Amino acid sequence: MRRTRLRVGGLIIVIVALGTTVTATAAQVRDDTAVSAPFAWQGDTWCPTYRGGNGCDNVQQSGTNSSVPFYPSQVTNTGRWNQILLKMNSADTETGAFDTQTYETWSAPATLSEQINLPCNSAGQIDNWPAFWLVTTGSWPAGGEIDVMEGLHGSAAWHYHYLNSSGVGSSVGGAVSGFRGCGTHTYEVKWTTSAITFYYDDIQVGRVTPAEIGVPLASGPMYVINDYAASSTYGGPTTGNVNMEILNFTP
Repeated sequence: MRRTRLRVGGLIIVIVALGTTVTATAAQVRDDTAVSAPFAWQGDTWCPTYRGGNGCDNVQQSGTNSSVPFYPSQVTNTGRWNQILLKMNSADTETGAFDTQTYETWSAPATLSEQINLPCNSAGQIDNWPAFWLVTTGSWPAGGEIDVMEGLHGSAAWHYHYLNSSGVGSSVGGAVSGFRGCGTHTYEVKWTTSAITFYYDDIQVGRVTPAEIGVPLASGPMYVINDYAASSTYGGPTTGNVNMEILNFTP
């Protein structure tokens, strides 16, 4: 596991020295403050909610399949290290998301990555339903969706969603064998019209080409969403009082 940029003080230094798994638990003890709407972070402008086009500071849930709604107040900045926390409250009734829909979009070719810290349960399953993804500004799925990292059923997975040659919504991808996603990892996508390639900790874990799916790859524009949802159907164990921590974003 790559542990770069885990700048959380003496407690983490001791844990790493002992060789135990690093999770987001330590992030919970940091002082943090709710972000504004909108807010600037890592050189881009974001809304502290699921989709900014529906209101940059609104509570949102409809259409997300999440059992817990997204509250802007659950999106906070650690201040000291300028990292974003998406906070699932202790009652499993409020969580966080942030996106660039209103302000920033990307088109192929583009490379985007995030370093994310995720908590897991004692069985090594990712808590809740975290995701780092890009989705079309146009019609879905024809305009495409790129799930760089999604905590599905407790495991880290990648997917590409598209409209196949028969006009049916389809996807390719899945969980990465031997990779759990607990603790801190870097998730990256290199997106061109020739291939969409996924990397976890600089190791290629997936690749999609037009020849594989029989239709051209989406070229954009797409915007970025980070969300910490919950779902007994799609996610891992629903767990309160934990955080999805986004340490950095590199477009």
